Amino acid sequence: MGPHPDPSRLPGRPSDLRVGSQEFRIDLLFYHLRLHRYVVVELKVGRAEPEHFGKLGFYTAVVDDKVRDPERDDRTLGILIAAHRDEEVVQYSLRGTAQPLAVTTYQTLPAEMRPLLPSPEQLSRVAHEVLVRHADER
Repeated sequence: MGPHPDPSRLPGRPSDLRVGSQEFRIDLLFYHLRLHRYVVVELKVGRAEPEHFGKLGFYTAVVDDKVRDPERDDRTLGILIAAHRDEEVVQYSLRGTAQPLAVTTYQTLPAEMRPLLPSPEQLSRVAHEVLVRHADER
């Protein structure tokens, strides 16, 4: 068996989830091999808003309960990547949650985190595909 693929090169893809009688679409769902956890990524072309955190928390909880194998996988990580963020809004939005959630712009990611995630070019390509697909569905 060859070496494990580089986790930053694993493709993320939109993922549909059924909860109750409703269907939901996660912008990107990754599985990180080194961290042994799913990563839910929500992409926002504007400012990070409080309601985005609620949606991200919902998706993270659903993946934890319906997709993740608790014997093998750590808790699902939720990341909101927005064009802009207001630190005070982020603080209040995350205050009441125990879920592993984060918000960032790609430019403000800590240097040690960047190799663990897809490159800006990969995120841009996938984000473009997601946005085009969302526009086509409307």
